[in-house]
Amino acid sequence: MTVFLLAVEGITAVLTVIMVAHSEVDGPALVTFGCVAGLGLVIGEITRHVERARRRFDDTPHINLTSVWTLAAALLLPPPLTVLVVVLLYQHLFWRSWAHVAGVHAYRLVYSACTVILAASASGEICRVLGFTPSDLSAWREPGSVGVVLAAILAYSIVNSGLVEAAIVLSDGGFDVRRVLGTTRENALEYGTLGLGATGALLLTLYPAWVLLMVPALLVLHRSVLMRQLEEAASTDPKTGLANPAGWTNIANRELDRATRDGGTVGVLMVDLDHFKKINDTHGHLVGDQVLKAVAQTLAKAVRRHDLVGRWGGEEFAVLCPDVSGAELVRIADRVCDLVRHLDVPVSLAGDHLVVDHLTVSVGAARYPESGPTLQDILLAADGCLFAAKNNGRDQVQSGRTPVDERDHAIRP
Repeated sequence: MTVFLLAVEGITAVLTVIMVAHSEVDGPALVTFGCVAGLGLVIGEITRHVERARRRFDDTPHINLTSVWTLAAALLLPPPLTVLVVVLLYQHLFWRSWAHVAGVHAYRLVYSACTVILAASASGEICRVLGFTPSDLSAWREPGSVGVVLAAILAYSIVNSGLVEAAIVLSDGGFDVRRVLGTTRENALEYGTLGLGATGALLLTLYPAWVLLMVPALLVLHRSVLMRQLEEAASTDPKTGLANPAGWTNIANRELDRATRDGGTVGVLMVDLDHFKKINDTHGHLVGDQVLKAVAQTLAKAVRRHDLVGRWGGEEFAVLCPDVSGAELVRIADRVCDLVRHLDVPVSLAGDHLVVDHLTVSVGAARYPESGPTLQDILLAADGCLFAAKNNGRDQVQSGRTPVDERDHAIRP
């Protein structure tokens, strides 16, 4: 891991020296440098509190809004000035936004800055190889200019993300898709900011004052990204990444209101992992947590794309199935049982490797309008069916409206 980081940083240093030795900087380039670096620093200063709060919820330092200015620099400036823009912006980020955020260390900042320098260099080289000179306004009018800029954006993203992902894999000793590749939202933010960077480069070439029109959009983007992260943190179960009870209930009530208004249906599955206490007692809670996460991922794969899976508490999950027939709801529940039945969970603990298998779930299914007019009615009916499934031997689906009082005789692990 350390060797890899040092190698990347060493390559960046050598490449920077070579670029400085073989590049010329003229007056117009210095003016453009002042505009790009100045705007980046001003936006960074205005949004420093938002960025600090955002970073507390997001552990992907290579994805941030400075790429608006680093890509613009890569397209418009000689390589030495591009490097200087990256250094200035990342120093400001660390000192003013990230310095007191837990988990953000100086060595990570240095490595992230190096990956951005290499990414910007790759982006600029794509333009040079393809004969595209972004600082020349006539180049933007060429038919192939859009394709060249898209190629430059793609090169920037591949180099930057690839180097960061390699470091994460080496650090963790394994491949976690979500942690390595990032979420859809994070990657959308990355490409969105790179698109704004290309737009900024065009505006700076066309008429520099027009780039000020981007400032309000960037300020709103900063705050909207933070608000989205706060909303997700408030509605997401941290252990499994599923919706928590509050988030699940909020969406379920909205779906039920829509179904009531439009004459639709809403199905609910209550899913309980059988004998989970035995797993915790045998292997410990850390292994139990890994099993819960694996089961959560399996449930998400088993349901339809527009269904919502939430962790209800402990080893119990809830699935919201809008616009579903009774037969289809049972088929979804059966698919959940079947996929969990064939699930093997490899876990590592204190150097020991083991596989937790022979997992099963019991499922209770209920549906609006048959089970009642309110979400509470549907949940009670589904929970009653879940207790019936437990009583009848587990690893099965029970559906229909089960009287609540049947739970008095139910068996729970």
